Amino acid sequence: MANPKKDMIGYRPAAPICARLQSPRPDIEGSGRGLQLSWPFGSQHRRAIVSEGPEGNDALNVREILHTSSEDIQRHSHLTKGSLDKTEWQVLELAIPMVPAVKVEVENQDRFQYFQHTASKALAIIGHDPKALGDVLIRIALASNTSSAKAVRECLLAYSALHRHGIHAQAMESKIAGLSALKVASFTRRKEIDVLEAIQHVAAGMLLLSFEIHLSSCTSDDWTKYLCGVKKVIRAAGLDRLDKDKDLAILLDWVYYQDILARFSLRHWYRQHGMPTLNWITITCTPADTYMRMTNWIDQPMRRTSPSLELICLLSELCDAVPQPLCGLSDTEVDERKGFLEILEWKIRIFKPSPVLPDNERYSLLLELYKLAMLVYLHRVTAGRLKQTISIQLHIDRAFEILVQLGSCERQFPVFVFGCEAKSDAQRAIILDVMSRTESSVSSRSLNHSRLLLQAIWAQDDLAEGKTLYWNKVSYVISCCTTVPSFT
Repeated sequence: MANPKKDMIGYRPAAPICARLQSPRPDIEGSGRGLQLSWPFGSQHRRAIVSEGPEGNDALNVREILHTSSEDIQRHSHLTKGSLDKTEWQVLELAIPMVPAVKVEVENQDRFQYFQHTASKALAIIGHDPKALGDVLIRIALASNTSSAKAVRECLLAYSALHRHGIHAQAMESKIAGLSALKVASFTRRKEIDVLEAIQHVAAGMLLLSFEIHLSSCTSDDWTKYLCGVKKVIRAAGLDRLDKDKDLAILLDWVYYQDILARFSLRHWYRQHGMPTLNWITITCTPADTYMRMTNWIDQPMRRTSPSLELICLLSELCDAVPQPLCGLSDTEVDERKGFLEILEWKIRIFKPSPVLPDNERYSLLLELYKLAMLVYLHRVTAGRLKQTISIQLHIDRAFEILVQLGSCERQFPVFVFGCEAKSDAQRAIILDVMSRTESSVSSRSLNHSRLLLQAIWAQDDLAEGKTLYWNKVSYVISCCTTVPSFT
């Protein structure tokens, strides 16, 4: 049997010049285009039909809900009444991108080069350079000429074409070819899984996942199924128990990060389409305590090549710590759980980046943003029952300072968490500006889903006359999506 490590590191792709192709983004602000709205004064009878509004506490000031739709009002009614009839829920939908009529012809070599130099920057991972992950995937794709290697190559070409030109026939053809190659590899596989082929199966599955979430369309939830399949391969082949080289460590860190944030989405997504339960990925693919034992998966020397492990473990503990809101538990159950949650809060608060991480101010700010997001989220889902030593408002204020300083943020989890905290127009403008700047970069995927969800949450905040439980509000809005959103 060939040495998989030797095969994986034997290829060193050349670095030809690759032109960066980007579609120009229209400048919405200050463009002078579009419909301009103005609200008439009551005395301007020629411009408006003016009537006396209803008196009393139930009267709504129409000026305050100008950006609130009738669907938002219906969602507000269902949320406040605790409606459990999902058929009545107003669905949040994204527009489906149009498929260009003209097929764009790009040679495979050109697409490989584009993936290496540009498209790989949009791969969502923490603790590693996304471009380094892209180089790992290229080495895996060219390590052999088996059906599983062909699957990686075709999935890589599909993702490259999608990033470069959006949805079109060529991207879909490569995706279908990748799926067909995976099917062939699965049927021809021997009883004992070859390590290199297992690694290639994982790489192909993660590229398919990235393909599905790149444009954040509401047309498919296949990304969760690809993730489930990837985890099954890792467990069956024992990849998590191998003496890992740097390439395999990066690949597995990518899987762990995607899986943990998938669990974050699923714990708030109650809409079911033939799936078992809210936490179906964890239940059907992984033993209940697997991610609580993640620190034992990689031996101590490997920690030097997996600097993101500590942050990933904290995210994992956070997603598993509160399976349901504390307000729904008895006082005894709350007291039993509070001890563990207070320890988790302390562990997050004292977290510091590993010294092996690059001395990069921007990356340090991103890790601090993640840390603050975890503290704020933990505070919200526990309904403020934990005694935090620092005011939660100080965390929020610091987070908005970091967002302004960063200007853009390719990782959607902290943007979503602090978007939920944006109450003023100034704070919401910061979030929207960060999203706009992020999407203009080649290192980002679409933020359409996050933007759609935040706008719906802001509408509920504006309509609420009192406080709405954080868990109920976030879970209800996320559950209005027909497919599971990804916050990587």
